[in-house]
Amino acid sequence: MARRSGFVNFLEYIPLRLAVSAVDAVPLGASLSLSRAVGDLAWLILPRRRRTAVSNVLKAGITDDVHQAGKIALESFRSFSSVTVEALAASRIITPETIKDHVEFNVPQATWDFLAEPGRGGIYVSAHLGNWELSGHIMSFYKKLCAVARTLDNPYAQKLMLRRNPRRNMEIISKHSADRGALLRPLKSGQMLGLISDQHATSHRILTDFLGTPAWTVTSPARLHLATKCPIVCGVCIRQGHMRFRVFTSEPLTFESSGDRDADIARITADMNRRLGEYIRQFPEQYLWAHKRWR
Repeated sequence: MARRSGFVNFLEYIPLRLAVSAVDAVPLGASLSLSRAVGDLAWLILPRRRRTAVSNVLKAGITDDVHQAGKIALESFRSFSSVTVEALAASRIITPETIKDHVEFNVPQATWDFLAEPGRGGIYVSAHLGNWELSGHIMSFYKKLCAVARTLDNPYAQKLMLRRNPRRNMEIISKHSADRGALLRPLKSGQMLGLISDQHATSHRILTDFLGTPAWTVTSPARLHLATKCPIVCGVCIRQGHMRFRVFTSEPLTFESSGDRDADIARITADMNRRLGEYIRQFPEQYLWAHKRWR
């Protein structure tokens, strides 16, 4: 891949900086309304993504009616366009002091007990559902969280996002880090490792059921669990209104080793897909259907 010049990066950075300034300057309600309009625009000008989204809704069996699938897919575009605005606002609006005003929890007591237990690491597995950016932000209030995320290609944009959207008790680990121990260290030091595992996987993968159809799925949660014995918690953050959310999580999940590592990885990965799929079926309008999940 050709190396991007600093000048090109800066030209790309300018509209992003203006957009962030605009979000800060106007009332939050107006920003969120504008973000939905951006979703409508994307729906109109991105026909390939639109077709992918509708096809995926039908393939997953959410509905067998094409018209209804189109409505769900359109809401998905609007939901996706709201994620960034909500994430930018969250660092100043949703804090440990104000969280009760913005977030409700459907969390088992066993999970609260685990989060309160110092020195015990865990693996937090989520999906591109609701606002996945806020999911990690909120969980980090209760146990330090290291989120695995892709570093932006543009270094100016990367610095802006980190500066504009700081996390109190959260760190970012590059998805493509060459450091083999980067994912293990947080778990060994009693932190949560945040992973989003619902997209098409190109490496460290297995073909297993996702919403009724086999899909290449990343095996990192299963492999890390087997290596560390740290429990897995599946969770999502669902939008309920303007800056109001409901967090759903599973209980802390542990899986006994059968002695067949490959079979154990397949069993755990299938269980993760099933749990995430149940959340997606409950709130299909907030899922990222435009991603080419089945290839």
